[in-house]
Amino acid sequence: MKNFVAVLLLILVVVSFWGCPNLSKFKYPKAYFPVTPVNLDFVNSEYDDYNSALPETHYGRELIFSSNRNSAGNDFDIYGDKFHAAWYMETGTLQVDNSDFWQNTTYVVKLLRQIEKEGDQFAPYAIGFDTIVNDTVTRINLIAYSTTDGSYSFFSKFVYSQSTDGGVTNRVEGPTEISFLGDPVRQQYVSFYGKDVLSLDWGDSNPNLFSEMYFDYTNEGGSDIAKIIIPDSLNFMQFLTSAGEYEKIPVDILNSSSNDRCPYVNGQFMVFTSDRPGGYGGYDLYYSRFENGEWTEPVNFGDKINTEFDEFRPLVVQVTNFENDLMIFSSDRPGGLGGFDLYYVGIPKINPIVYIEK
Repeated sequence: MKNFVAVLLLILVVVSFWGCPNLSKFKYPKAYFPVTPVNLDFVNSEYDDYNSALPETHYGRELIFSSNRNSAGNDFDIYGDKFHAAWYMETGTLQVDNSDFWQNTTYVVKLLRQIEKEGDQFAPYAIGFDTIVNDTVTRINLIAYSTTDGSYSFFSKFVYSQSTDGGVTNRVEGPTEISFLGDPVRQQYVSFYGKDVLSLDWGDSNPNLFSEMYFDYTNEGGSDIAKIIIPDSLNFMQFLTSAGEYEKIPVDILNSSSNDRCPYVNGQFMVFTSDRPGGYGGYDLYYSRFENGEWTEPVNFGDKINTEFDEFRPLVVQVTNFENDLMIFSSDRPGGLGGFDLYYVGIPKINPIVYIEK
């Protein structure tokens, strides 16, 4: 497996300018992510590398993703590694190393080890939050994913860690199946929305803030985006581990007569992929904003990002002190290392105006 030290050389420079001199004494260039997609060639392989997620994004941490490199193109596993990337505004340069600067992020390695390797593992989604367990403030970091588990059926599962000492020690649990998201109607690519959650950029969320779960599911041979309303009586972990049956509500404004897949919610902003008519060919990337209590009509990201080939599974990151925000996605466009590759690109600020339903 390739060395992932330089995984995010130009990607997760979301360091809030850690380690920089007093900004008031210097005139620095504005920081932008490039507005045309850049191949993550330090991450990618000649095989399929896609379906990425970010367990924590402040200061840059780990990128995790699905790849079939280990089996030479057959089964998919979820990979990841830690890194330290810093943007130095006085010089306009980046430095990357593989030091143990982020020792308190070892939970990611433990979680990845906890995920089963038999069959295919796709669609990682990561979130972290603080909660109270037995009267003690506890940090929970969770990775949800889809797996065939060595069978021909798809299931959604999650692994998670608990820490009461700021991440020095982590107790890892799982895999646990999200039992209400099972076969036969394949349901995967989970993501969560809460009206008071403005950003997942810092990885901190009260577990009771989330009110809706989004995912895609097979529907008469195609795929649609649906949601489940999380009962007020359950907190986040109680909901994920419950054995109840919940109504799966299609989100009509996001869906079309074609395949609409991979919803990813960050604050009041959603990105997804669709092969609907009117695009540039294959699967294209679209976005929607949550305004006045509902999602807006989806907008295509345009031909600077989309191609006649397939663009798949986007995720977005809100980045402090940059003039634009960050999107990571996968594509099988020409010019990559082979199969699907991961790319990153700068997009307009995803929450220039914050709409909160009261």
